[in-house]
Amino acid sequence: MSNWITVCDFPLQQDLSAVADFIRRHQLPLRITEENNHQRVACLAPQLVDPMKQLLERWQSGELDLAQVKVHVYDENESESASAGQAQVDEPQNKILPESVDANAKPGAEPRKKTAVYSVIPDWPLLQTPVSLLLIALCFIGWFLLRQGWFEPLVIFPQQTGDFGPSVSSLSRHLAHGEYWRLWTPAIVHFSLPHALFNSLGIWIVGRSLEARAGSLWFALLVLISAPVANLAQYFWAPQNLFGGMSGVVYALIGVAFVIQRWQPQWRDLPSSLVWLAVVWLLVCMSGLVDYFIAGGIANAAHLGGFAAGLILGLFFCIAGGARHYFGGGVGVGVGVGGGGEPGNSSSTDAPPSANARKRF
Repeated sequence: MSNWITVCDFPLQQDLSAVADFIRRHQLPLRITEENNHQRVACLAPQLVDPMKQLLERWQSGELDLAQVKVHVYDENESESASAGQAQVDEPQNKILPESVDANAKPGAEPRKKTAVYSVIPDWPLLQTPVSLLLIALCFIGWFLLRQGWFEPLVIFPQQTGDFGPSVSSLSRHLAHGEYWRLWTPAIVHFSLPHALFNSLGIWIVGRSLEARAGSLWFALLVLISAPVANLAQYFWAPQNLFGGMSGVVYALIGVAFVIQRWQPQWRDLPSSLVWLAVVWLLVCMSGLVDYFIAGGIANAAHLGGFAAGLILGLFFCIAGGARHYFGGGVGVGVGVGGGGEPGNSSSTDAPPSANARKRF
């Protein structure tokens, strides 16, 4: 059962950046979420609900500037009117109590603040991210199909030794037979269970936040465009290799997140360090170092193609106004209250050896 208590609701179009800054600056146990076509401010501390509601109502009416509000924790003996667990607003410097005082503290001891640590990555409702869940399921379905030997209709056959050209390639033969689905379906095939797990983790962490904010239709369009871009990039880079995996799509999501974080710095669903980690991993893989440790190698062209597609699509998305969906708060996030995200990795892992060289992404 959730312990979050609603403080107040705001229209979707209202800019709550000042509220997010206030929460983050004073490390308050509050969060901002988007629910039922409203922006909702909620709190974990019951004693904060009423004073915060009054404060935000006055801010919304233009009576005060949150940047001028000061936070103060009162000692039980400091004032009879300002006991522990209560808040007081003074003029011109407004004071509120953000945290409760330890009830077990010894008499005369300095009050100890209780600060909770929350996950940075939001806990989105499953029904809000159906496309992401479908992609995760496809990762494991593709792994199962490969184990059963049923993957051939899904991949682009490696090009045989000889002259390579668009008109005589294995891809052109697929398209000549009307097998256009092969432009997308290599992303489904996964060569090992860790392969499927790592790509699913990338979609769970990055994809669900992108989809939940902007909607499943836009997210599905992003996947449908980035998947063939990543697949074709890898095929034309190394047509002699069999390849598969969802990492090209994951890197497209990373590219979109990278652009949105530059466009909307207050978006905190994803730690920026996680996005940079994925970018660094991309560069490390492209250096060739990882190929010495992973059988079959890494489909670097697919990673790079997907990332480039994500950057371009993310830029168009933000120019069109899509970044407005990515404000400072997040579901299940104590904005500005300590803690960091779970370490995640959207990169690929090793592929099993094969008679044909396989590229895993």
